[in-house]
Amino acid sequence: MITGMPPSRPSPPSAATLARALYDRPEAHADAPAVLVAPYPPGAGRAARREALRPVYEAVAAELGPPALYGGSAAGPSVRWHTGPHVVLLAGGPEGVSLSAHTVSDLYGREYTAVESGSVGWRPEDPHGFDRLPYLWLLHRGPERDWPAFRWDGHHTAASWQHLESSLELLLDSWMEQLPVQVAGDWASFVVGCSRDWPRHLRVGYSQDRGQLSLMVDHRTTAGERGWEEAMRMRGWQVRDGGWWRAVFSDEDPAAARSAARLLVADVRGRGSVCPDELVAWELTVSDRGRLWLPGLGMPVN
Repeated sequence: MITGMPPSRPSPPSAATLARALYDRPEAHADAPAVLVAPYPPGAGRAARREALRPVYEAVAAELGPPALYGGSAAGPSVRWHTGPHVVLLAGGPEGVSLSAHTVSDLYGREYTAVESGSVGWRPEDPHGFDRLPYLWLLHRGPERDWPAFRWDGHHTAASWQHLESSLELLLDSWMEQLPVQVAGDWASFVVGCSRDWPRHLRVGYSQDRGQLSLMVDHRTTAGERGWEEAMRMRGWQVRDGGWWRAVFSDEDPAAARSAARLLVADVRGRGSVCPDELVAWELTVSDRGRLWLPGLGMPVN
């Protein structure tokens, strides 16, 4: 039994107590079973999961300080506090969010194996697998020593447009669920270009202040061409502002991430792209602070 383990009814204070026990004596608890500290309500959606996590995350962060790595998976948070050769992990799962302690090399070795094992589908007929990645995104804002040297350093490219829609939906859902808890108030964005229509870059952003996902694409060179407005609206673009087209999706809409992912894919396909390999993302950032890594984005990253 882990010293300081929460009682049968988890609470933020008991989670903080457990986190302190794991952090102070990680070698005594390394690789012991994870302890559930924030159960998800039955049938919980994105907003309910976020609010189940919030008080627990705030209690643990108040106890241990800022994490070494912020992050999220399709199942919830993936947040890490490093303590020498060990790491305390706050991670989501089917039932809720759990705390555990691990040896750094063992945890990152297992995660490296997981993402290299072919769990993400390499063929269109396979399951896409992005939902099984240990993290879809990581954000590093601490000392360089906290950026793990032993990690998978690539970005899986989706095997089909359907797979890309899935990866984008999972990533954007994770942002909307996790960023307001882990880095309250911060915005996040990236830019997408497609090789067959390079001048017109598309920007994807999430604004907590506005409570919405937004997409915008530069079509200033085609603004006056016949038929373009109809074509853009058919793809799902909502508003034309000069030569810029925009679409916004409210955080309160459970389908926001799916709608944004479908629009992005429809747009790059409408501009001639034939596979996700022809796309590239860059300017990955969360409020222009720290280093953002998106292994679950589903496209090449520059």
